[in-house]
Amino acid sequence: MRAFMLGIGLGAALWLFAEPANAQWKYADDTGVTKVTQYKLNMPERYRDSAVWVGPIGVGRPGLSEEARQAKRRADEYTRIGQSQTRLWRYQHASPGR
Repeated sequence: MRAFMLGIGLGAALWLFAEPANAQWKYADDTGVTKVTQYKLNMPERYRDSAVWVGPIGVGRPGLSEEARQAKRRADEYTRIGQSQTRLWRYQHASPGR
């Protein structure tokens, strides 16, 4: 009986405090009407590139993509520096008679 009451209480709490998912992406169609949708896949393909993220920002959210781009740019720069130092090393340690 106690498990049954606990189940009913948990179900009631979920029912009372659950709210629908908020829309995350906003785009404007050909007529200029702004529409909001939960997923980017729910909008027509021609509007996906111009869609704007309007949802919460946090781990794994598109709002962090600028930081991810900066991290990738830094990693690419470090890779180029390492490759240039490797190429330069051959010339620094070459014998003068060549």
